[in-house]
Amino acid sequence: IGDTLFGRNAELSTIKEAYQRTVAGDSELVTIYGHSGTGKSTLAFEFGKYVLSDGGILLSGKFDQRQQGKPFSALASAFNQYCGILLQNCELAPSKQKLAHQINHVLGREAYHLAKLIPNLASMLGLESNSIIHDEGCTNAQNRLQYLLCRFVEVISSTFAATVTLCLDDLQWADSASIAAVNQLLLAGGIASQNAKFFFLGCYREGETDNFNPLWKTLCNNDLVSARFTDVKLDCMDEETLTTMVSETLCLSPRLTRSLSSIIYHKTKGNPLFVSQLMISLDKEGLLRPSLSRRRWEWDKEKIQCQKLPDDVAMFFTNSIKALSEDVKASLCVLSCFGSSAETAFIKTLERLLQKTLLNNLDAAVEEGLLDKKDGRYHFSHDRIQEAAYNMIAILDQGRFHFSYGMALAPLAYGDGEGDDSILLTAANQFNLAGPEAVQDKSQNVTVANLNLQAGKKAMEMSDFVLAYSYFDNGISFLRKKHWEEHYKLSLKLFDLAAKCALTNGDIVILRLLSQQVIAYARSYEDKLNVLYLVTCSLAFSFRLPESIEKGLDILANLGIDLQEWRSTEACIQETMTLLSTRTDDEILNTRQMTDPTLIIAFKFLTKLELGMTQTKPRSVLFVTQKIIELSLAKGMSPMSPIGFVYFGAFISKRGDIRSGYRYVKLALSLLDKVGVESAGEVICIATQIKIFVEPIQAALEYHDDGYAASMVAGDVFNALLNPLLKNSCMYVAGVKLQTMREEYDKFERLAKENNQSIFLVQVKQVQRDVLRLIGSDEEVTIPEEQKLVASNNSVLKTFCFRKAYISFMFRSYDDAKEHVSKFYDCRENAWANLMVTHIYPALHTGLISFWVARKSRDAQCWFARGNESKLTFKRWAESSRWTFENKWYLLEAEESFSHNDYEVAKLFYKQAISSAKLHKVR
Repeated sequence: IGDTLFGRNAELSTIKEAYQRTVAGDSELVTIYGHSGTGKSTLAFEFGKYVLSDGGILLSGKFDQRQQGKPFSALASAFNQYCGILLQNCELAPSKQKLAHQINHVLGREAYHLAKLIPNLASMLGLESNSIIHDEGCTNAQNRLQYLLCRFVEVISSTFAATVTLCLDDLQWADSASIAAVNQLLLAGGIASQNAKFFFLGCYREGETDNFNPLWKTLCNNDLVSARFTDVKLDCMDEETLTTMVSETLCLSPRLTRSLSSIIYHKTKGNPLFVSQLMISLDKEGLLRPSLSRRRWEWDKEKIQCQKLPDDVAMFFTNSIKALSEDVKASLCVLSCFGSSAETAFIKTLERLLQKTLLNNLDAAVEEGLLDKKDGRYHFSHDRIQEAAYNMIAILDQGRFHFSYGMALAPLAYGDGEGDDSILLTAANQFNLAGPEAVQDKSQNVTVANLNLQAGKKAMEMSDFVLAYSYFDNGISFLRKKHWEEHYKLSLKLFDLAAKCALTNGDIVILRLLSQQVIAYARSYEDKLNVLYLVTCSLAFSFRLPESIEKGLDILANLGIDLQEWRSTEACIQETMTLLSTRTDDEILNTRQMTDPTLIIAFKFLTKLELGMTQTKPRSVLFVTQKIIELSLAKGMSPMSPIGFVYFGAFISKRGDIRSGYRYVKLALSLLDKVGVESAGEVICIATQIKIFVEPIQAALEYHDDGYAASMVAGDVFNALLNPLLKNSCMYVAGVKLQTMREEYDKFERLAKENNQSIFLVQVKQVQRDVLRLIGSDEEVTIPEEQKLVASNNSVLKTFCFRKAYISFMFRSYDDAKEHVSKFYDCRENAWANLMVTHIYPALHTGLISFWVARKSRDAQCWFARGNESKLTFKRWAESSRWTFENKWYLLEAEESFSHNDYEVAKLFYKQAISSAKLHKVR
């Protein structure tokens, strides 16, 4: 009865229609909600059969209140189950091989990060578990995994030219990491390919809002999600529908079953789960029985009416369990402590560890209809049955039970990485459900804290930093007084990793509290470096960039790294060039790897300074760059070393030596293959900016797509956003239509909002505002925190002044253009020391404005000098790339001649500018 759909045809049609819109190309998000037992899972199951019959791909999973200690919970299970089907079904071997080939082609070695979360994917790709790479140092690994999951869905959909449906049940127990991943899948641009189609169906129980994940509520109301949202509510059945259900179940006409269905309706209020369970109960008790002589079902109306029933289905199940034998009851209680289901192999392990008979008792519960047994797992037939079994354990005994199960499993979870990951997470979760008050022997505190440390590391490997933090936090809570003195290494590791998770999760208050503990109790300065680096990062993320830089400089000084800013820039450039000239490119590429852990983290401080100083102290950047190159050549290459080489190339390119700069950025790109891709997003981003000054601008655009992908794979959100922002700037310079640019900037705005990057949001909205004005739109653009960022960040201030000058010039507002371009000149030397595409438009339009102002101003000489400076800049750039810059150089030559009343020469240059623009397909 429970698998049959009654009275839900309208709701099923609604979901099917939403699905077909996805098939046609529109993303859809559908939720089914209602009180317990109203048939949400049955309706989702029926829809799943429709998806498969329609040629779609179905991924399904179920969240579990007692299994929240497993990373990505239902989401990981859904993907793993799908890969398992491909592995186990011989008829699907060609599909498996086709998908594996595409995954390797699209994701390459980054598939390793998914394989830890999806074990069956590792088997499909032929990866050994001990060969899977883990990167504990990636503070934004969750962003990386979300991106890879999006690409995985894209690969599945495009490989089989089918819509991918993800169905997740019991969302009220959803873990935040899974919801964030679903959020990313549904975001505009989350699925990279326009050919990939994704449909999401979720079920949740109404009336339990205290447990309902706030992130899920945010997702349902998220204006960034491009998917259309449909809500399907399930109520209890009306009496007519229930009559149909009873009639079809008993194969009798409604006229004959109405007397029975009326009684059932008044006892159950039409709750489908209650109805089905009551009919099963009536059958067992002989009150509903088949009559062989009459060849039909019959019932005892009076006895059924007199039967006393509880008011709700939960109490009905409780009474059903109480009627079982004590052994069966006890076994159900054990199973309920581990969630809604468990593998048979795990139950066998528990039998051995607890020295209890479980399997036979659970089989007896299967016969009673309280459990299902399929695919090597025992499942509670419904969540309410699990809850009823768990609630039969006295509240004061629940913690004791969980702790004893954790202690029983703990020996299997230990062993230098040799233990079973699932057992490890299950054991830690049992301890944490019990809490520190369940500890009876103080030696157990260290055992539990250590187990939580290992579980937290596993959660980090799977990129669930919210869950990882909860493990580390629980581990800390189990530590006893004087733990810093008695268990120093354990305490340091727990606090270090908890702080890293706090930063990743955006909890700066917790980060500060944890770091204070480490700083207070660490036995050496080196032991403080991890949290000091995290604090430095948090300052940068909190718009306190100058403070972050000063802190970084102090820490490096304590490590004996002097940046020697007292020297001149020219001296620094010459020293660096001399140092590099002593080695060939091949010798640099084959420099040994850095192994000193203190130096490796020092490099993280240096590269953090590199990016921060580029925006706020450009005159000091070169000293940081030189130190990175100097230490890399002397002490070995670190994963951060390519950043020093690419910034050096960008710096000397801005000073005019573009050819040499181009050589060093190519060297930096080659280094990535030697030292790893941790810094690839930033390196590709800066390198592409220099390529634009050598290669045709249209050809260089695609490099930023590579930079975005590399950044997302590394979890580097800042550079993941910087790459598309600069790509849009390239498109603007290349003359892409304004309406297209409007759409591109709208997409980027959604991306910046989703990742909470205010600095990018301000910059893109400044350009959006101008684009809308240029196309004649009256749409207003509000820019939150614009003035705050303008006041605190010179790069934003420079952009702000230029945008004001540019739009004033385009609408021929002379006084405003003059005022704002003067402010731009005042601050332009205080931002971005590197050569970037964003220098092109300011250089062009400040030159045009300067010649325009010179024609009307009394201070013509000053303005002519500024205009001539812009003209010579473009002439120099045109020497390395005629394609992009020649037309703009000619235009400035024409404007200068026109300003001097040399109209014939001006006419000649105007014609050359137009001809060059047409030839090179730029404006």
